[in-house]
Amino acid sequence: MNKNQRLTIIFILLGSILISGGIGLRDYVNYSLVIGWLAGFISQLLAVWFAIKWYNETR
Repeated sequence: MNKNQRLTIIFILLGSILISGGIGLRDYVNYSLVIGWLAGFISQLLAVWFAIKWYNETR
């Protein structure tokens, strides 16, 4: 498993955790829903970027 493949998996999992955490904390922290979704979206974008880099390396 190369570096880009590992980073892709890490950022996919991190994005899911951030979105779930934002939804779970919405009753306790102001703007946690927005922060969780934005952080999760950025994490998913990073995962796509590393997946594209990984794909280009294997071609």
